[in-house]
Amino acid sequence: MTRINYKAAPRHLARFMSLGLVMAAASCDTQVINPGPTDARLIVDGAATEALVNGAGRSLADALNWIAYTSAAVSREVHPSGSTGSFGITPEQQRGELLFDQVAGQWSRAHQARFLADEAIRRIEDLDPADRDADVLATAYLYAGYTSRLLGEQMCQAVYDGGPAEANSDSHLTNAIAYFTQAAAIGSGDVATAAVAGRAAAHVMLDNWASAVADASTIPAGFSYDAQYFSIGDDNQANRIYVAGKAEPYKAHSQLFTWIAEYNPETGGVADTDPRVSWRVSGENGDAASACCGVIPWNPQTKYTSDDANIELSSYEEMQLIIAENEITNNNDIAAGMAIINALRTAAGVATEAVPATEAEAMTLLKREHAIEMWLEGRRLPAMRRWYVNNVPGDLQPLEEISGDEAVGSHLLTRDLCFPIPEGEVDTNPNISESDVITITES
Repeated sequence: MTRINYKAAPRHLARFMSLGLVMAAASCDTQVINPGPTDARLIVDGAATEALVNGAGRSLADALNWIAYTSAAVSREVHPSGSTGSFGITPEQQRGELLFDQVAGQWSRAHQARFLADEAIRRIEDLDPADRDADVLATAYLYAGYTSRLLGEQMCQAVYDGGPAEANSDSHLTNAIAYFTQAAAIGSGDVATAAVAGRAAAHVMLDNWASAVADASTIPAGFSYDAQYFSIGDDNQANRIYVAGKAEPYKAHSQLFTWIAEYNPETGGVADTDPRVSWRVSGENGDAASACCGVIPWNPQTKYTSDDANIELSSYEEMQLIIAENEITNNNDIAAGMAIINALRTAAGVATEAVPATEAEAMTLLKREHAIEMWLEGRRLPAMRRWYVNNVPGDLQPLEEISGDEAVGSHLLTRDLCFPIPEGEVDTNPNISESDVITITES
């Protein structure tokens, strides 16, 4: 059974800045004059729209950055190694809780990305048809699709522009499908392919398996579409998972106490038998003591190795796992599903698995393969939520499971499966009260 918990919410004001350019002119006596926002009509023409869309893409990457890192801790893709600062993992998140006073950044960034993508689309479509760039418009629809998918997968509820709280976030996923459909129709090349792949994933979350498989089956081998990050000396534009876990200054998480360390054991200090979930032994400790275990050895992930390491949004491998799950759970064809899983394992250079006898055993293997293929991409917690709510058979990996004891196992006391509405939204939105705010907690 899904348990809905009503909790108090966090005090953070989520605000959106209107699109505008603020120019400052400095005179020779060092005084600065701010003439105010530039008239929006001056920046929306055929030559300016690409910049608007690039901004929407940057905002999407920023939102994913925060959500992927926090959800990685709660889903135990990484284990906290002590730090609770700006790039750390809070004590509550270490236990598996997504509290309302700690998720405002994730909420506001995701909704800002939604606003910017919608605004870019609106401004482009307000242009005369001759002034529109079809590729730029298709990319805007693609970013809007990924942003709505992110919201639908990660948020417990949907709230639109000061409106009431919806009981769940399915409307975000429905909107994502519509955006992806437009991107696929208008766009070409990787943009069109990514739109179909993104739409397949949204269909899965809505339990639309026929549509999901139809889309997933069209994605070619080797396809990948990423959110981009940058190495420009600015942590906010770098890959947050990498920055939080690198040697200086954070050392915020480790692979110790995760199932990955057991599945992919280290040899000579490096664990890369399965290169998809690689990590290393550093010989150093995390930068602080953790609540569960005191000082923890810092054994960092090595999937991301630089500030500008991109995070995958869609891939051929994800599409194949959609098809495999459908074979196992809907078509009752365990052999067909396992053939897909083993093909992915062969392509990665790792040993295949024998075909199990039961659906539950096959889904245990599929859930593990999902964890491997989409490790640290902000996709694990939504999958856990979907499987839990729909009572899908099969076990998670032992150290992903809730231990209920901070001293043993995963050290997870509980697990919230989605990000709740923050209290800042409650405080500023007259259509929402604290009693409207819910979360979904695995019990």
